Amino acid sequence: MLLVEPERQIVPSSRVQWLDRHLARVCLVSELTPTQFRNAEEKYRAVGGWLADSGSLLAAFAPEVYPQGSMLLGTTVRPYGQSEYDLDLVCQLHWCAQQTPLTIYDWVHTRMTAHETYREMLEKLKRCLRLNYADSFHLDILPACPNDRIGNSSIIVPDRKLECWMHSNPKGFAEWFFKQCQIRDILAERAFKASVEPLPSPVPSEYKYPLQRIVQLMKRHRDVFFHGGRDIARSVILTALAGSFYKGQRSLSIALESLLDGIHIALEANPQVPKVLNPVHPAENFADTWDQAKYERFKSYIDNFRRGLKAALYPSALEERQGLEKTAGHLGELFGEDRVRDAIRIEAAEMNERRNTGKLGVATSGFLTGVAQAGAVPVPRNHFFGR
Repeated sequence: MLLVEPERQIVPSSRVQWLDRHLARVCLVSELTPTQFRNAEEKYRAVGGWLADSGSLLAAFAPEVYPQGSMLLGTTVRPYGQSEYDLDLVCQLHWCAQQTPLTIYDWVHTRMTAHETYREMLEKLKRCLRLNYADSFHLDILPACPNDRIGNSSIIVPDRKLECWMHSNPKGFAEWFFKQCQIRDILAERAFKASVEPLPSPVPSEYKYPLQRIVQLMKRHRDVFFHGGRDIARSVILTALAGSFYKGQRSLSIALESLLDGIHIALEANPQVPKVLNPVHPAENFADTWDQAKYERFKSYIDNFRRGLKAALYPSALEERQGLEKTAGHLGELFGEDRVRDAIRIEAAEMNERRNTGKLGVATSGFLTGVAQAGAVPVPRNHFFGR
């Protein structure tokens, strides 16, 4: 529980704007490439079609196939190093809750093994079936039945090891997340869509909500901090915490600072391993695999992220004199030097375009900005003609 509101320093608006732009560009260069997205989408459609085919033994149970996780929420990040990227889908059957958990799991497994290609790629996991593709991609299939007792898109999923039903609600979680995404100081430019589509088209980073970008940044720093390891700071934990502590700010850097401060205070108030509950189904604990050691590592990750961001927001007098290169160095430590270099490259190209079209100026603070800003002095075009 957040008990104390931390005191905030005043950050020059020009620094906030610069940092917002670069954090957004880090998101842009950290997303799945169009090729990776198309690859995932193609495989999703093929597997979904196979599961839902009218000739399937599952057909009598009207299988409903839909994605869950980062593809649905618009928070994907490119794999770290040589790590695989993935897509999670739910294969929800109907009129099946009276069956045993292992029966449902086995039905979906049997259908997948009936496919000559999928049979060789299939791996049984605790709650899902994994297809391991040869191109650094895997697809996890979660068998499920509706939770008729609760309703509201809740599902029950089989746990193969415990031989029992576990509760979940991927659709409800997605709807909650997009409600949390709304900018609360003024109306967002885009109308909120309450419906959850099967596999949304990739939305360009510049059109994403700040909360979606924040989750991407948290994932990217997670990958850097843990060198690609993800089981301590699982994506669903980061998404749930980000959505719970986001206060609807428009500025990406200010929102991220406030969010990390809130999480930090909550963690410090809980020395023992806490639960991270599903906001739409409190019976589900997203952090059920944490022990004390993993929890301490998660706290270190949040603390490291928070300190690095504050170093970029509130530079020392010496760092101020050293210019934005030092700030870029802090971002490199948080998100990887390669991603920050790519982001700066995009910034340079955009600045050059603005200068060539007469839309670039220097603000009174010394930061480059649009000439529309009050007091900005236009930057002349560079013709490369020499003196």
